[in-house]
Amino acid sequence: MEVIDLKLHDLPHLTDNYVVAIGFFDGLHLGHQKLIEEVKRVSVKKNYKSAVMTFDQHPLVVLKGEERRYLTSSLDRDRILEKLGIETLFVIHFSSEVASLSPEDFIAQYIIGLHIKHVVVGFDFHFGNKNSGDVHSLEGHGFELSVVPPVMYDEKVKVSSTLIKSLLHSGHIRDANKLLTRDYTITGEVIHGKARGRLIGFPTANVAIGKYCYLAKGVYGVEVEVKGKRYKGMANIGMNPTFNDIFEMSLEIYIFDFHEDIYGEIMRVFFKFFERPEERFNDVDDLIKEMQHDEAYIRKALDI
Repeated sequence: MEVIDLKLHDLPHLTDNYVVAIGFFDGLHLGHQKLIEEVKRVSVKKNYKSAVMTFDQHPLVVLKGEERRYLTSSLDRDRILEKLGIETLFVIHFSSEVASLSPEDFIAQYIIGLHIKHVVVGFDFHFGNKNSGDVHSLEGHGFELSVVPPVMYDEKVKVSSTLIKSLLHSGHIRDANKLLTRDYTITGEVIHGKARGRLIGFPTANVAIGKYCYLAKGVYGVEVEVKGKRYKGMANIGMNPTFNDIFEMSLEIYIFDFHEDIYGEIMRVFFKFFERPEERFNDVDDLIKEMQHDEAYIRKALDI
């Protein structure tokens, strides 16, 4: 997949014809995948190059200074889009100047100016200064337009990144995975932690969470990928309340039947199911007994 960076005053001159889905695409969930399906349909029918247009950061980070947490990193997004068969990814460098563009100027710069022949958006798409542009603003500019209806979670709620984050926060990992059509995944570096797991018979790999969305605190059945190989194990997300000496969310992985040194390696953690909430135990012995129970249950559930 070709990745083309778009800087407002240094836009490339392109000659290929493109069909492009526009959006932020955090998670690339079922709703987003409907847009991708339409892009691919048009691409085949019209012989256009299939493409997605997104932003290098969430607009509210620039506009309001909000701290945002994401379902997918930019590397995750690129990997998924390539797997879905997208040929080109346009990444707009978002700034206050880009945010202030009128809908007409946005269209002139990023659609007409880039030789885009067909645009695909969701029914509730907004763009331009103060989100003043909508799907109707895209009509009548010489390119074709597909407006994709929502994919519904139930009768009242549509599938969205916000909904999936809510499911993750509340421990409904299986439901979130269904809407993502894959296991929710965190990719991060294996970093040094307190090294307590080794002392109690459960050596863990601490994985940097970065800007990923927080899941419910507790114990999970997981699979991990590290150094090109896949393993099964259990994960704990939380603050380790039994020891009460960690002051930010941590992700610790106990990989079953694994004894390698992987500090500094990049690990992908695939969350399969939520086993139980985080608990505070009266002493370390009680914690060890519960972790033994966790391991037995998760091994059986993961069919080891």
